[in-house]
Amino acid sequence: MVDHEVRLEQMLKDDEKRKKQMVIPLIGVMLLFFLYFWKTDILLLLPMVVVGQVPIIYHAWHRMKLLLLFNEEAQYQQLVRYEFGLTFAQPALLFLLILSVELGWITLLTFIVAAFAGIISLLLLSVRFDRKLKEIDPLHVTSVELGHVQFERKKQKRRKVNG
Repeated sequence: MVDHEVRLEQMLKDDEKRKKQMVIPLIGVMLLFFLYFWKTDILLLLPMVVVGQVPIIYHAWHRMKLLLLFNEEAQYQQLVRYEFGLTFAQPALLFLLILSVELGWITLLTFIVAAFAGIISLLLLSVRFDRKLKEIDPLHVTSVELGHVQFERKKQKRRKVNG
């Protein structure tokens, strides 16, 4: 078992590294958006969704690998893998919904409602998995904790620059 503060520092360090690695894919996504609006071909929407989600999946994969190192308990590791599965399910859901619109199986309004409901459901499940992981391992660093520490450090950095 790794101490909570050590886990937090490792996750912050890994998060910062992954954010730097996502710059090039994000530029690629912006180029795809430019091509989409330049050509106005709806079929480009499918690859944009897939390419746009790759950095998120990549980040989640590395987060999963890091979390698996912190605790060897089978139930904890299974929940960590399920949480990654939720991250992978989000682009799959969007891809299927866009494909359904393209094939005329559903209307645009149905697409918007289903996408919104699906993404909200997946986010709520992710929060639930995070809570379960905290119950199993009290030293687990939740996404909320990680985000809070990142926000506080950015605030401190700005104060140093401005003050």
